Amino acid sequence: MASIQSIRSSLDGIVVKLIVGVIIIAFVGSIGWSVFFSSTDVNIVAIVDDHEIDINDLNFEMRAQNFYFQERFKDQDLEIDEETLQKVSIESLIRKSSILNFMSDSSLIVTDNVAYLELSKDESFQEDGRFSLSKFEAVARSQGYIPSTYLNRIKDDLAMSFWRNGIGGSSFINNKEIDNNLRLAEQTRDIDFVRLKLDDLLAKTDAAPADIKEFYESNNGLFLTKKQVKLKYIILSAEELRKNIEVTEELLQEEYAIYLESFDNSIRKTVSHLMINIDEDTTADDALILAQSLVSEIKEGSNFMDLVKQYSDDEGTKDTGGDLGVTDGSVLPPEFENAIASMKEGEISLPVELEGSVHLLMVTKIQKPIPLTYENKRGLISDTIKQDLANNEFIELLDQISDLTFSLNEIDAIGKEFNLLVKSADYFSKDSVPQNLDRNKILELLFENVEFINNPSVELIEIGEGEAFVLYLEDYKPETTKSFEQVKSEAEEFYKGKLAQSELDVIIKKIVESLDQGTDFSKIADEQAVALESYKDISRTSSLLSRPVVYDIFNLPRANIKTAHGASRLENGDAIIYKLKAVNEKQSETTTEEKEAFKGFINEERNISELSELQVTSQNAAVIIRKF
Repeated sequence: MASIQSIRSSLDGIVVKLIVGVIIIAFVGSIGWSVFFSSTDVNIVAIVDDHEIDINDLNFEMRAQNFYFQERFKDQDLEIDEETLQKVSIESLIRKSSILNFMSDSSLIVTDNVAYLELSKDESFQEDGRFSLSKFEAVARSQGYIPSTYLNRIKDDLAMSFWRNGIGGSSFINNKEIDNNLRLAEQTRDIDFVRLKLDDLLAKTDAAPADIKEFYESNNGLFLTKKQVKLKYIILSAEELRKNIEVTEELLQEEYAIYLESFDNSIRKTVSHLMINIDEDTTADDALILAQSLVSEIKEGSNFMDLVKQYSDDEGTKDTGGDLGVTDGSVLPPEFENAIASMKEGEISLPVELEGSVHLLMVTKIQKPIPLTYENKRGLISDTIKQDLANNEFIELLDQISDLTFSLNEIDAIGKEFNLLVKSADYFSKDSVPQNLDRNKILELLFENVEFINNPSVELIEIGEGEAFVLYLEDYKPETTKSFEQVKSEAEEFYKGKLAQSELDVIIKKIVESLDQGTDFSKIADEQAVALESYKDISRTSSLLSRPVVYDIFNLPRANIKTAHGASRLENGDAIIYKLKAVNEKQSETTTEEKEAFKGFINEERNISELSELQVTSQNAAVIIRKF
């Protein structure tokens, strides 16, 4: 029998993916089965080649993705907004469909029999220890699926699993490659170099007024004004509505009475167990005898937790003392609940036999919930009532304003109708947005929505839960080219910078050509009136130079160490020209364990790289139409 903890941890298993299907039932109940099974064009999210991805696939994938995220980051209180989850899910479905299409075209398919064989490993689909088709169909229907549709989802998941495992298991790296990688990782290099500063050239650069004017006229796009808007707006906030809500003492008392009436005072018990598997080596009688002997040991003073570590076959809980969590009498198997029903804290049960295993149970803690007093609960009740009333009032207000935006297209009239403050924002650009308007949805509407810009109207935008804005665009100023007189100094600076860059390119080319011809580097430095510098023992992680420059230096061929040289541009516009002087091998002693760990790392990186490359290739080859 699989341990409870191991079931919780096996998030990549096919059966857990199926369990996610249960989550979708609540969604189905809210929209109706006819919509859920609808396959009209309206419900098509995307088409990959000839395969249609519909809204049902998207909803299923969104719930699956959310389930995986919550399990993976369950200790980090993760919240994913609907829009982000939707985008992730659509991309996941498109990627999956492109791979499944590629596999299908290559005659790599998962048959029904293969799917049934995989499902037969789970007890949920077994009857008398064997896979039961009728049980599978019953489970599928209980979760709201047509069995054939459910089976197709399973086959798709299995195909993806085989794909990942097949690609991931195909990479291979031998010991010689490992040694070479270790050696390269520790290799250092010595260089001679000169640094050419753009500012030095810029200081000596001059430009004729006519050339500056011509540059301005040829590059108007460099001298545009920012888009600017002027608007009126109203801020709608459930939190502000909440401040004006008063709750009567009578209502508080009524809610407290409901709290007492619905309070769950079920006793909670924290339970640990020691599990002994019944298998080919251990019969049921053997397991019971061992369990009974352990009970005797505990009575004689042995520590239950120590015995769990020594004897328990539940690998998932043995390191935590066999912890099964907390139960109120309905969480654990009925045999467990019956055994612990009358047990006190610290007591050990008699052996409890399940199908395939024998257990000893220990109640480590007993808690009896006690309701809060009215005085302690009053504040929380008041806050909850206020929040609920504020949310209801906010939703009602949104509905009323939404209706008025169609019939009464005047923001001042709307403000007067609901006694709301209408604020004004004078001309601003995206670079100078008032803080309370700095929201992506608002900025997109004001600066990017052509229809709204060309046909100003009162617009209601919901920003998040309990927050919305009513907006009216009073004026819009598009980008315009600034006059030459306005930007004369700026144009001169741009033009001189361009001249200096061009001159620097010429100097770099000249120096590289001289190095190609074998000219001594020190002579080149003297001609350019710059210092010839050296760095020794530059490693791949060196901070002496920027990462791109270090990368370029290590790309110089060591076979041509006497002539290898190169040039790189720096982020500030400067240039560095270097010549390889020495390659230093410094391979350290590595243990077998370290080498194996490094080998695993290299293999994993290679697996990810190859899998990603194949996924991108299959997706690029597909004809993808996004409709959502």
